[in-house]
Amino acid sequence: MIKAAFFDVDGTLLSFKTHDVPESTRRALAALRERGIKLFVATGRSYKMLPPAVSTGFDGYVTINGQLCFDGDGRFRRQRIDPEGVRIAVEQIRSGLYNALFITEERSYISGKNQRLLEHEREVGISYDQDDPACALDEEIMQMCAFVEPEDEHLVTDANPYVFTARWCDDFCDVMPAGGGKPVGVRAMCERHGIDLSEAIAFGDGGNDISMLRCVGTGIAMGNAREGVTEAADMVTTSVDDDGIWNACRELGLV
Repeated sequence: MIKAAFFDVDGTLLSFKTHDVPESTRRALAALRERGIKLFVATGRSYKMLPPAVSTGFDGYVTINGQLCFDGDGRFRRQRIDPEGVRIAVEQIRSGLYNALFITEERSYISGKNQRLLEHEREVGISYDQDDPACALDEEIMQMCAFVEPEDEHLVTDANPYVFTARWCDDFCDVMPAGGGKPVGVRAMCERHGIDLSEAIAFGDGGNDISMLRCVGTGIAMGNAREGVTEAADMVTTSVDDDGIWNACRELGLV
């Protein structure tokens, strides 16, 4: 019996074409609610970065790739990057190795903008504030996004034992605290609600979703998923713009 469903946001709940939740997905969510299945968001975004279509109507939120989790009864998981790990990253950024997005509970800001970043902002429908990367030294940084090519991702991890990375898209890699990640948040949410991981399904499309898809009973990759995500999933549905969530729920007999 499926008791919980976890949903990534960009490319899963939200269409890159419309920056909105497809109507078929809204119908699927309503049908799952009617069956008593708890609905949870599991995203790399902070809650403040979520659009209205996603920021309400769910039973709980696994945000910042699992580093900050909360439900209707309040926040119950919070994890930051070790300050020494933040210091190492700031030094790399100030030396010109890459630009990075810093994410705290209250705000997100980018260290610098270039054409590649501007194109990314247009793709996801977000405009990031810009600030001095040194500000991160005085804040609780829960995640960074390093704008490096896939072949240069090792520049982040080789120098920093306090973090690990996962790549949602070619533009950047998520930089998370060691021991963190979506599976940790998903597990914490399930434990809080008395749900076994085998009773949960999860939908995702990016590299930062792979471990989440593997940790639940049924992991579902969207048809628009990155290479490697489909191999980690138990089933592959159609794309977000082709009724992917609805079609998967229908195949599972949930709608």
